[in-house]
Amino acid sequence: MKKKFRAGMIPLIPHPNFPVSPTTQYAIRGTSLTAVDAIKTLARLNGKFNEEKDEIIYSLNDESPDFSLTLFSKRSYLPALRFHSEGSAFSEGWIMSQDEIFEYKANHGGFVDLDYVFERNFKQPLRKKNEKFYNEIKDLSIEDFVKKMLSIREELDSFELFKAEYYEAQKSIDRHQTIAWKEALAAFSYAINYPAKHFSAEDMIRMRKTLLPLISVIIASLPQSSYKEIIALYNAGLIRLVSVDDESYVEPHSGEGIVYHYTDHTGDKKSDHYKMYIDAIGQQPVQFNDIPFSTLREDGTISSGYLKFKDADTGKQQFQQNNGNILKIEPDNFYLRVDGLNINDHFQALDYYGKATPYLFIMAVTFIAGLNPDYSGLDFCDTAGKRVAHSLKSIITAEQIVS
Repeated sequence: MKKKFRAGMIPLIPHPNFPVSPTTQYAIRGTSLTAVDAIKTLARLNGKFNEEKDEIIYSLNDESPDFSLTLFSKRSYLPALRFHSEGSAFSEGWIMSQDEIFEYKANHGGFVDLDYVFERNFKQPLRKKNEKFYNEIKDLSIEDFVKKMLSIREELDSFELFKAEYYEAQKSIDRHQTIAWKEALAAFSYAINYPAKHFSAEDMIRMRKTLLPLISVIIASLPQSSYKEIIALYNAGLIRLVSVDDESYVEPHSGEGIVYHYTDHTGDKKSDHYKMYIDAIGQQPVQFNDIPFSTLREDGTISSGYLKFKDADTGKQQFQQNNGNILKIEPDNFYLRVDGLNINDHFQALDYYGKATPYLFIMAVTFIAGLNPDYSGLDFCDTAGKRVAHSLKSIITAEQIVS
């Protein structure tokens, strides 16, 4: 079997010693904002953007006649664009309080239900912003809602949809009118962080499989200037987007660059050679055994993140499928192992027995991504910082009382 390969990301700021060929055909894995940074940087190395009337035109340098960019994506979704927002800054008032979380768990079998959080933090805020749209989706399940919102993305060419969304976003900005469902979904992605640690394993699987793909597209918030440059490349025939399956992989080429192996939308197997490859899918979670603090792992101070299955039969079925992420705890309890570490609501590390280590707080994205579905943005940092500060204050106060 050939060795699979994941290259690291190339520097986005050119360095004198960095070997960038001006005639390279580039492969970029991913379509996130990181990928957009790579696109813009490489485009400037190989040509120029010029403004003509209200349009941006791209022209290649004479020494870059073979320059092209190919984006590879599992879902073929380009980022959503910035639009006018009417909402106030996110705050802890938008999320379930700890008292509310524990009261809900006490009355619902020890779990917070994803459907309840979706109703509380998405549908009801949306009702206040746009009751007409709310009435269209109020009876939809999470799965049906996501299907409705993504259906147009699956039916249209990605770049043509990109153009249509630009005009929608521009109209929103010009008229100072928000796109209510997108604004509500962005707020929901922030609010879901805190009850997520209290979901059942089934709901965490649902959320990651169904909701997060939509959320990740909507919250990208690409600037209009970046849109214009990407469309200029598209109009010049220099950028394309290829949809790949879960089995796609990259391996080093024997001579130069990489070979991208994938199955295209027609079912044909492809092996395309590119002289330069950029992995732009963003920072990935670190698995428990790869966390570089071996002493903390070995003495049990830190533990892997996990969530219990609400339905034992579902957990048993997953376990019997030889799923390495499912743990069985006697007599008949099953748990889903998630990425990174187990932490509490104050971001304190939990040991194997679920006990918090007072002064050990875990806030590194790669270590908390399993129990925190959305961990980016100043809103998240603000709330997380407050929780850590309040916890430290409580610990110090308690110690002073004892002493």
